Amino acid sequence: MEVAGFFYRIYLIDNSQKPVKFLGSAFPIVPNGGLITCRHVVDIVSDANFRLAVYDNEFRRFSIIHKVIFPSNQNLDLAFLPNALDRVKEEYIPILEPSKVLIGEEVYSFGYYAIGGRVEDVTQGYFSGRIVNIFQNQMRGGCPSLTLPYPILEGMSGSPAMTYHNGPKLVGVCYGNQAQRVIASEVVEYQDTKKEYKETVSRIIELGLAHHPFSLSSFLNEMAISGFVVSEEKISLKGLE
Repeated sequence: MEVAGFFYRIYLIDNSQKPVKFLGSAFPIVPNGGLITCRHVVDIVSDANFRLAVYDNEFRRFSIIHKVIFPSNQNLDLAFLPNALDRVKEEYIPILEPSKVLIGEEVYSFGYYAIGGRVEDVTQGYFSGRIVNIFQNQMRGGCPSLTLPYPILEGMSGSPAMTYHNGPKLVGVCYGNQAQRVIASEVVEYQDTKKEYKETVSRIIELGLAHHPFSLSSFLNEMAISGFVVSEEKISLKGLE
């Protein structure tokens, strides 16, 4: 799988096309450059001085985002960017049939994330593991979600969660984290018969959250977006061989 054709960065740029803020990630879900990302990545107030743009890795240039389509469900943290690359593009990621997405399925994500406060402080990384849980996220209006074994770092919102099922398939769209407290050790000491001293050492871990493919395909169907593929079979697409 050729990385450059499937994973993109979204920025806020000025009129001279200089990036002023890294916002998040996106990936192609239909041919001709139709990208999926998160609502919170692109739902920002712009003015005459700043524009949303995708950095086109293959052409090494910024492409202005002219249109953003949001779900009618305000709790669904998704957004579609039609023809975001403003050019002919064949590569896109097929969606795994939702009923085939199971707890314990091996998943991986490739994404871009911020490592500092400057706009240029962005790096890339590969994360993998197994789906921890599938649940209805009440914080997102009951939208079905996946719990991932790795955190979604700042900037990775809008990255795909993928698996290998007769070829690469999409199983989720990364959108946030769920914090968990883990007790690492507990020590009890007795100074005398009347006093007890107790020390607990704990740490916080973060598990990633991703929208289930059922939510994604429902959104695309609701907005009459054509060209996406939902299948459990092998799909012959450019870049996925």
